[in-house]
Amino acid sequence: MEYSQIMLEMLERIKVLENKVKVLEEKIENTPTSQPQVAVQLDKVSAKYRGLAEYLLSSNETRVTLNYSQIEEILGFALPETAKKFKQSYWANTETHSYASCWMAVGYKTRVDVESDTVTFIKNLI
Repeated sequence: MEYSQIMLEMLERIKVLENKVKVLEEKIENTPTSQPQVAVQLDKVSAKYRGLAEYLLSSNETRVTLNYSQIEEILGFALPETAKKFKQSYWANTETHSYASCWMAVGYKTRVDVESDTVTFIKNLI
């Protein structure tokens, strides 16, 4: 089997898995439960990214989808090129990225749609 064919099959499998995750997230979102209590830690958010943390916190939504322009408007500055070039790694839910603390500190995780250049912030339900 050729390398390109293997890659295409792997990409197809990833798409299937992403669709399954999306269905599961929608089921969780639509399941009636009491509002989860999330420990808000704004003191862990740098002043530079605090605007996005406050926006997510005030939205009180389970899912918030924003494109890059909207995020830049909320932050008041342009995102670095790495946010657009290395989408999956830039928007990763990791404590090693200081900017990730802005959404994680208020109880959200991210999911990037590389095709539409949007980031969905999903409230942790656990």
